[in-house]
Amino acid sequence: MTLKDYLRGIVLQIRFLTRLPVPADVRYDERAFAAGAVFSPVIGLLVGLFMIGAYLLFTLLDARPLAVLAAMVSGIAVTGGLHLDGLADTFDGFFSYREKERVLAIMKDPRLGTGGAIGLVLVLILKYALLLSLDEAILLPCLAVMPVLSRMTIPWSAGLSKYARPGEKGPAAGLMAHTGALEIGIATMLAFLIALLFMRLAAVPLTLFVIAFALVMNLYARRRIGGITGDVIGAIIELSELVFLLSALVLDRVYAWQQIPFMGN
Repeated sequence: MTLKDYLRGIVLQIRFLTRLPVPADVRYDERAFAAGAVFSPVIGLLVGLFMIGAYLLFTLLDARPLAVLAAMVSGIAVTGGLHLDGLADTFDGFFSYREKERVLAIMKDPRLGTGGAIGLVLVLILKYALLLSLDEAILLPCLAVMPVLSRMTIPWSAGLSKYARPGEKGPAAGLMAHTGALEIGIATMLAFLIALLFMRLAAVPLTLFVIAFALVMNLYARRRIGGITGDVIGAIIELSELVFLLSALVLDRVYAWQQIPFMGN
């Protein structure tokens, strides 16, 4: 990878992972796209800042449940629901309990099935409930860090797994072809530094929990379909956000029982 690849890759990844307008004229290239994935945690921070902005705006109405909902809607709007689409397709395929080829065919079908609908509803309800359950003191840091650590899983998945549809071309296939240990390392370092900035020492266990979950999901996908797809990467992003929020909630409660500041030095 060259410096030019990384610079072009930032633009390509912002265009792919968000709906934010980018004026730069950069053509798609597999190597640049993969190089840009190392900055996915930074793009996640942009998403988090939009969520924080929406939350703070609606807190002016003195209605915390509505503010939490606004934060979630803002995150979906900024990303265009990209990862939720992958989550639904993955649930449709994996919970069809069919053989590999049939699972992959179901995941490629643009129609929403029962498994996908149930998965979407459950994930959104759980995310809302977890955000609403967080103490006010840690909610904003969690809104900032949640999309950072969840998007850190992109290079982890692409770098450790093979594409489940051999011979097919596309962004996911190109990402996996050009992602390795270096990209995983850079993305993890960026994600951890951002998490450390917002959550101090709590960033250590939360980062480890998200990485562990991503590894488990990749192993499961390898067993089910022989690798991963772009849909699976999206599902891992969405589900790792639940893991992050649940971990933050549990750790906050445990630290409180022990009278230890959750984000203390």
